[in-house]
Amino acid sequence: MHRRYERHPVSCEIDGEVLSGYYWVAGMILVVSTASGGTSRQLANRQPDDLARSLLRELLLANRENAAPPAA
Repeated sequence: MHRRYERHPVSCEIDGEVLSGYYWVAGMILVVSTASGGTSRQLANRQPDDLARSLLRELLLANRENAAPPAA
């Protein structure tokens, strides 16, 4: 059976641009999702909101680095 988890909005600012996604908690795992992908991490005594913002920022910065054209 597919279980639906309550999704919460999350956002962060990078270079003056506010970017957003959603997060949910499945057991002790926090999952962050955006239109360009997602990531997850064990909560490990962290507040879900704080960890979600941190993971969102890491995910978006990694996506930017991967999308950047190679330096000449």
